[in-house]
Amino acid sequence: MGKVATFTLEGIDCWFNSMEHHPPHFHARRKGQWHVRVYFQQAKPRMIERVRGPSGRLKPADRDALRDMAKWYREELLSEWEQKANCDD
Repeated sequence: MGKVATFTLEGIDCWFNSMEHHPPHFHARRKGQWHVRVYFQQAKPRMIERVRGPSGRLKPADRDALRDMAKWYREELLSEWEQKANCDD
């Protein structure tokens, strides 16, 4: 697992799994509340996917912050993805 180094969001953990699948994405969670995948090369409406786990509500402010960071830092995130995610396909 490699922590996203491109940006930080207070209270939200963001990381790349070391054994991943396409399309490029990172994981984000607010501990005990929610866990999502952020597909940073997708358009905003399709960018965030809920992952099985905590059933807390993803607040609009958190959703918007994740989308904004993903949009602003797409190139850097792709570079990190290529370094940290070992895709086998």
